[in-house]
Amino acid sequence: MSRFPRARGPRVVGPVLRVALPVLACAGLAVLFIWTRTQALDAAYDLAEQKKQHDRLSSMRSQLQLEVETLRSPGALDGWARVNLGMAPPAPGAVLAAGPRSNAGRAGVDGVGHPPSPAGPLSGRAAGAPAAPVGAARGAADSGERLASRGPSRAARVE
Repeated sequence: MSRFPRARGPRVVGPVLRVALPVLACAGLAVLFIWTRTQALDAAYDLAEQKKQHDRLSSMRSQLQLEVETLRSPGALDGWARVNLGMAPPAPGAVLAAGPRSNAGRAGVDGVGHPPSPAGPLSGRAAGAPAAPVGAARGAADSGERLASRGPSRAARVE
């Protein structure tokens, strides 16, 4: 026998547990269901916002591509260079092409129109004197005449 006598009375713990456990389980499932539905609703709202932003950025990209293609056209580049950079085509005769030319009928003249120097590259100046500016012919630097050089032309490519 136990030291303490048992209280005699109706047993209520068993029937309460039989009712309380299923009620608590249903309440827990209801809370879980409501929570998942609110998470799905939040995700749907976020997805709608992302789609709006994607559509807006796609249309902006299309507009920018159109603008780039427009600005790449030769006429637009020419106009932009004239207005923003103050560029214009050179005056006729202001640019002389440097490089070898046909010397038919002009014996003793180099490709720029100057006679070749008799003794080599240092003959026109003293050993310590400064050289002519880069891109200028020997005679052009001395006479004050401006020369512009250009790269190889497309017609001169070897295929």
